Amino acid sequence: MPRKPRSLKEEMDRLTAELRERGATWTEIAEEYRRRFRLNARQAFREAHRYTQERVVEEWRARWPAEPFSVRKLGSWEAWPGVTGNEPPLAGLNRLARIYRCRTSDLVDGEDHTAADENLVVTRGRAAPPALTGISFSDIRGVLPGEPLTGAMPPGEQRDREFQQLVHAFTDWATQMNRRDVLALIGAAATSAYAAPSLDRANGEESQRLTLAAADPSRVDDATVGHIEAALRHCMRQEDALGPQAIVATVLAQQHLVTSLLSAGVDDRMRGRLLSLLADIRRCVAWMLFNLNDFRGADYYYAQARNAAHQGDDDAMCSMVLSNWSQLATWRGDPRLGVEHALGAFAWGQRAGSKMLMAYACDVGARAYAAVVRRTHKSERRKDQVRCFRSMDQAQREMASADADDPAAGLVPFYGEGQHLSTRAGCLLDTGDPARALTVGAAAAEGIDPSFVRNVAFTRLKTAQAHLALRQIEEACEELGEAARLARHNTSPRLVRAVVETREQLSPWQRTGSVAALDERLHAVRLIA
Repeated sequence: MPRKPRSLKEEMDRLTAELRERGATWTEIAEEYRRRFRLNARQAFREAHRYTQERVVEEWRARWPAEPFSVRKLGSWEAWPGVTGNEPPLAGLNRLARIYRCRTSDLVDGEDHTAADENLVVTRGRAAPPALTGISFSDIRGVLPGEPLTGAMPPGEQRDREFQQLVHAFTDWATQMNRRDVLALIGAAATSAYAAPSLDRANGEESQRLTLAAADPSRVDDATVGHIEAALRHCMRQEDALGPQAIVATVLAQQHLVTSLLSAGVDDRMRGRLLSLLADIRRCVAWMLFNLNDFRGADYYYAQARNAAHQGDDDAMCSMVLSNWSQLATWRGDPRLGVEHALGAFAWGQRAGSKMLMAYACDVGARAYAAVVRRTHKSERRKDQVRCFRSMDQAQREMASADADDPAAGLVPFYGEGQHLSTRAGCLLDTGDPARALTVGAAAAEGIDPSFVRNVAFTRLKTAQAHLALRQIEEACEELGEAARLARHNTSPRLVRAVVETREQLSPWQRTGSVAALDERLHAVRLIA
C-alpha cells in the first residue's frame, strides 16, 4: 500500500508524476489541480509543472531577456481578480502559455454564458455549419502537395469519400478561424507531413521505376549528376524567395531519384559524388522542414544528411550540414548543442580547406553562444559573451581571407558581409546592447542580397526588436511592418511566427496610433485577423 504523503508538496509531486506517467496532458493535470486544491488557472498550471514562481521567472527571462519580469509581477497576475492582483495582459498570458505548454485561453478563469444562446439546444452535439468559413473540397485540395503520398492509397471512389470526410472534419474544426489562415495552416501541415520521415521509404518497385525513368545507372556520368545538382540549386533559390511549401515535394522527388540510382549500382567514382548530392538534398529537406516549424523532421533529415556526407567522404558537406544543424538546435532552445555542432562544422570546414565554410561555422557558433548567454546565471554570462564576439570576429577574418576559388563557396551563396552583420546585430541584441544592434542591423539590411527574402525579413525583425528594446515604438512598428510584407512573399511559417511574436511584444502600446497602423498593415497582408 503506498505511503501517505508527508506534506502537500510531496502530494503534488506524486500527483504530477503519476498523471504524466498515465499520459495526461498538462491541461488535464492542471484541471485536476484546480478541482482538488481549489486553485485558479494560472496557479494550477504552475503547480502542475511543479514550478516555483522563481522558476517561472527564470524561464521567462531565458526566453525574453528584453522583457522585464519579476516574482512580484507573476504573483499579482496569479492573485487576479482578487483585490491584491493585477489583470495580466494578453502578451503576458501568451508567454506563460508557452512556458506551461498550453493554450492562452486555458490560463483565464472566464465565465460561461453559452446557456443564454437560444440556438444552443439545436447545435449541441454538432459543429457549427461549414458556411461560416466557406472552405470547400477544392479549397483544401488546392493547398495539399501536388505529388501523391508514398504508400498504398484506397481506390478512387473510396479515396474521394475519405477525402471529403477529412474536408468536413477540417471545416468543423475551423469554423471560428479566419478562412485564409486555416488554408495556410493546413497547407503548411500537409507539406510537412508529406516530407515526414515516416513517409520517406520508396519501395523496391518505385525505386526501379525511377531508375528506368532516369537512365541506365551504368551510364550515369558527371553531366547527369550536374543536371540534378543544378535543379537542386534552382529549388533552393526558389525556397529563399517563396518559402518551403511550394518546393519540398520537388526536392523529395530528387532524393528518391538519387537513392534509386545508388541502390541500382554505379561505379565507385560516381557513387561518391551521388552520396554527396544525396547529403545535400537531405540537408535541403531538413532546412525546409525547419522553416515549416517541423523541428523533429528537420532533426531526422540532418542526421541522414550527415550520414550520407560521411559515406561520401565529403568534408565540405559535413561542415555545411553541421552548421545548419547548429541553427536548428539553437532555435529549438538547446544552444549548447548548437555550439557543439558549430565547433564540428568549423573542424570539417578547416579540413575541407574552405574559408567560407569556416566563416559560416563561426557565424552560427556566435548565435549559439549568444543564446547560451540568455540562459546562464549573470555570474557566468561574461565568458560566453566573450566567446560569442570572438566567434563573430573570427567569422569576419575567415570571410575576408577567402579566395575567389574557394572550393565550397557554392554551398553558402547567401553568406556575405550583409548576413554577417545581421548575425552580429542579433548577438548584440541578445547580449543586451540594442543601441549598437540598431546601427549594425541598419547596415546589414543594406548589404543582404534582396533575393534572399527570408534573410532580409529576419534582419528587419532584429531591427524592430532593437527599436522596441529602446522604447522607440513608432520605428519598431515601421520595421515590423516591412518584415510582415516580406513574410507574404516568403511564406515560411517560422518567419510568420517570429513576426507575430514580435507584434505581441508591442501589447503595452496597444492603443497608440503607431501600433494601430501596424495592425492595419498586418491585417492587409493576412498575418492577423
